[in-house]
Amino acid sequence: MTRRGRVWGAIDRCVSDRVILLAGWLWFLVYAYPGYMSYDSSWQLSQARGIESINEWHPPVMAVMWRYLDDLVAGPILMLVLQSSLFLLGTFVVLRRAISPRKAAFLAALLLVVPQNIVVLSVIWKDSQMAGFLIAGIACLFSQRRGWRVTGYVLIFLATAVRYNAAAATFPILVFQFGYGGSLRWWKRVGLACLVWVAMFVASQRVNALFVQQHTYPWPTASAPVDIAGIIRYSPHLDNDQLLRDTPGVPWHKTDKIQIRVRTWYRPEQQFLNVTQEPGQIFDYISTDADRAGITAAWKKLVLAHPLAFLHHRWEVFIATLDCRSGGAGGVFSEFLNPIYEPHLSHKASHSRVQQLWIDAMHWFDDTPMFHVALYFILALALLGIGWRDRTSSVVLLSGLAHEAGLFLVAPAVDYRYSQWLIACTLLGGVLVIAQRLRMRGKRHGSRVE
Repeated sequence: MTRRGRVWGAIDRCVSDRVILLAGWLWFLVYAYPGYMSYDSSWQLSQARGIESINEWHPPVMAVMWRYLDDLVAGPILMLVLQSSLFLLGTFVVLRRAISPRKAAFLAALLLVVPQNIVVLSVIWKDSQMAGFLIAGIACLFSQRRGWRVTGYVLIFLATAVRYNAAAATFPILVFQFGYGGSLRWWKRVGLACLVWVAMFVASQRVNALFVQQHTYPWPTASAPVDIAGIIRYSPHLDNDQLLRDTPGVPWHKTDKIQIRVRTWYRPEQQFLNVTQEPGQIFDYISTDADRAGITAAWKKLVLAHPLAFLHHRWEVFIATLDCRSGGAGGVFSEFLNPIYEPHLSHKASHSRVQQLWIDAMHWFDDTPMFHVALYFILALALLGIGWRDRTSSVVLLSGLAHEAGLFLVAPAVDYRYSQWLIACTLLGGVLVIAQRLRMRGKRHGSRVE
């Protein structure tokens, strides 16, 4: 062997799958260090440190985890390490089922830093935590070893605990993977999987409830008012006096021409602040038990009285979610802390030059189809049709699609990060389907394709 051949051979041996994974993760940190925090993130860190009481507006389990990690190293860095390393390693293990370890490591690192994923995984959000736990859980559940499978169920439970609507994403995972490789008949396996899924969801809610120190009632405060406004918007003509009689206790901001004002100001993509603040304010801010009782009773009455209007409203919100083009909450998110919390959290950071250049590039990508959620929804359906024979890609794609479909009923607003799991699953599923097709082609030609 020539000297040049020996040098390249040494390089080839040194660049192992572990080295590639580490290099990819460090490159991710160049963009994300020490972790970005929105208002939601800052609020959760404040609860984790006991500055504010833990409430159920965001899953308390995440604040509790952050409390212990913050005791080790103050700030968001360990939460960033947790969500990014779980995502990277879980993706690597899943890909390793289809391709060689080195290629799997390279593609896992690439999927970690692609714009569609990095703009969410770099922020300490429950969506990012959920993605890390889910993909790592899927990887563990494919193992034949009992210990890893138990770990997989724990990770799936944590994903359900840190994101209230994660149950939609976990259903296909548990149904396909429960008893994987065992001897149970399919109907027993599916039945038991459904029971485990229900038990896991209920248990996660109970565990979250244990840590609540102050009730804030997010559903009647945020989601229900938007649904009520949507029902009124898409209902046929409603008599104003009758509407007021049907909704006693609702804190209307103004009681005249309610449907006209709702039709003027309602937008499917609006958040609850848009219906509780000027200029299009429909409700006074819901803050008392009487307000919440009135909102809850009105929601039930209007949904039952106008089910088609309710479905129309939810459909419009879902379509607006699919039409979302923004890479993050209000654009590519790259703030280290919400300014309101700076005096309380004693956390301040600034962007490096490389970070700022990378962020500027993300803002450019933000205006391209790369962040158009509908493209990934359509692509995931197409990939599922092509690769349905492959168990690995089917589990991944079905989980992403189920989570997105779940937004039809529960999305309180429109935000790119709500769809990040669909996008991550579509990108990963695409790689798996391509690997499957190459493998099939290799078999037809009598060769092995890695």
